[in-house]
Amino acid sequence: PKDRVIPDNHPVLRYLEWFWTRGDGWNDLNTQLNEGLKSEMARDDFWTFHDPAVRVPSIRGSGGNADVLAHWTYSYPDPVRIGMCTDQLFEMARVNGTNQDVMKMTQVIWYRSQTAPTTATSEGNPSPWVDQDPDAAYITIAPMHLREAFWWKLSRPIKGIMYHGWQSLFETDSPGAYRFTNAHTAGELKRLVKEVVEPLGPTLLQVPDAPGDVAFLESFTSQMFARRGNYGWNHGWTGDLYHVLMYAQLQPRVMYEESLLKDGEIHGVKLLVMGDCDVLTESVVAKVKAFQKAGGLVVGDAELCPAIAPDILVPRFKRSKDAAADRKALLDLATKLQSDLKGKYTWPLASENKDVVTRRRSFGTSNYVFAVNDNREAGSYVGNYGMVMENGLPSTTTVKLNRKSGHVYDLLAQRKVSGLKAGNGDSLDIPVSLGPCEGRIFLVTDREIDSIHIKNPESTKPGETVSLTISVVDREGVPIDAVIPVDLRIFGPEGVEMERSGFYGAAGGELEVSLDIAPNDPIGLWEIRAKEGAEGRETRAYLRVIEK
Repeated sequence: PKDRVIPDNHPVLRYLEWFWTRGDGWNDLNTQLNEGLKSEMARDDFWTFHDPAVRVPSIRGSGGNADVLAHWTYSYPDPVRIGMCTDQLFEMARVNGTNQDVMKMTQVIWYRSQTAPTTATSEGNPSPWVDQDPDAAYITIAPMHLREAFWWKLSRPIKGIMYHGWQSLFETDSPGAYRFTNAHTAGELKRLVKEVVEPLGPTLLQVPDAPGDVAFLESFTSQMFARRGNYGWNHGWTGDLYHVLMYAQLQPRVMYEESLLKDGEIHGVKLLVMGDCDVLTESVVAKVKAFQKAGGLVVGDAELCPAIAPDILVPRFKRSKDAAADRKALLDLATKLQSDLKGKYTWPLASENKDVVTRRRSFGTSNYVFAVNDNREAGSYVGNYGMVMENGLPSTTTVKLNRKSGHVYDLLAQRKVSGLKAGNGDSLDIPVSLGPCEGRIFLVTDREIDSIHIKNPESTKPGETVSLTISVVDREGVPIDAVIPVDLRIFGPEGVEMERSGFYGAAGGELEVSLDIAPNDPIGLWEIRAKEGAEGRETRAYLRVIEK
């Protein structure tokens, strides 16, 4: 119809819903495979995952009942876009309703056709790999892209970090189609794992997303009737609009139509973004109009279903494949959107410099602020072709967190941040300086960390189990309401590091670790060291293992 509103029971829509949720058989097959494998394995630590879980329209069912949903993403042209696909995975897990976890994969390979085409002419001298391997079709991801993409995955509450393309990461005897063209990428991945994943991973696994007030509607109806959607590729206007939202310092949640129609799902949403929503059902239109009537704002594009009048219009954008020009155009759209929202929307978190993109998670009364530097320029690896800017540049900014006060800790540097100031209104202003494509995590707590303590018995015997309690507390001895990184090290009488040493996350400021003393463990005085990862405070305790 002219208003592009169709009935909920439209026969073509109903058929396509059935086809993508049940009809083609894949989703049920994955469920049966998951159940069959588990019945045969008969062990608690066996789990399944399915990818690419969002290479489908925006509707429930993908992956069936697999334990984990995953997907792979290429970082070009802009690594920040890996965040969109990650958010799509979380929405698929929600609508599947099976308590699925999410993992996210970065492709270590790059399509040469998308980064340094053999048919294109390089401006200036091409990188040496072009002469060494002129027929390479799949090349190595640039180190800075891998770094920034890593931070965008880590800013979401994922359960696993994945990489694909071994032969592009290391030189092998049988490279196949994947070619090793950058010797620095593997070292960067190793550094990130060692410096970030190992010490902070156990903490971040326990920190959920913060409640959001921005929803990004992905319309299955429009995907079927207007051929919209990006099917997990981050391409097209859908991907560009999501990109604009991130540059505009918004933290959208991907929302499918079935979530929009579910009671309570839109509660708390202040901003509903509707890109590529050309054709909608009667019930969706009614829901959106009710949302607007209740004071909610709709951001739409020129192709929005005529039955909906957007409060703010974002012009559609088409990429030119000139990376610098496209990035500037997206930043300009973000600036315009922020201007249109001024006075109508309050940002929970924002960076004054759009080159630094922000995101937040929360635990109790504490916030975890992620700041990631997207400031880039063309380098000598593939930048001469103009399609990708692969080198990072430094950035400084002030990050404004919408809370009146707090104590801020840099979890990478393990130090308390100085120079905080109260901004206009109720914001806490955090000065941030970032290196090329670098990310940071700031923990913001109500109460200041004062000390760390270990509680343990004075002695034990071989064959017994000892309970260690590590507490990170304020001046009154009250545990901090946050998940605090803890580095626990246990040494035997001869200084040898023992089992249960490692990195942990102290949820609610407390951590309990069971230490099993084996019958053949050494007799004598054991040393226990615990260091909290917010400010680097350390404490020690001692445990004597005596003969039976």
